[in-house]
Amino acid sequence: MYNTTQATSASAVQQATTPTTSTPTPAATTSKGDTVTLSAAAQARVLHQSGQSIASIASALGTDTKTVDSYLGITVTAAVNQALQAAESQATSKATAKV
Repeated sequence: MYNTTQATSASAVQQATTPTTSTPTPAATTSKGDTVTLSAAAQARVLHQSGQSIASIASALGTDTKTVDSYLGITVTAAVNQALQAAESQATSKATAKV
């Protein structure tokens, strides 16, 4: 004879031992999250703060060093530019004199 108490108990045990799977909510499956895109100037500041050189920052951003200098607020005075040009011309003239 079939015992209804045993059937009910077996059904309860099976439900208790069967792992339940929850279905994710639609919001969780379609959420793409927030994204932030930094401007070139912000990227330059972050790279500079991490220790990157101006030249490597310019290369990473695909721009020249003068643009990176402007992003970082670095200004080169006319006197410094003239001194650099004078040093370069002296080095060039010494190199051509030896040839």
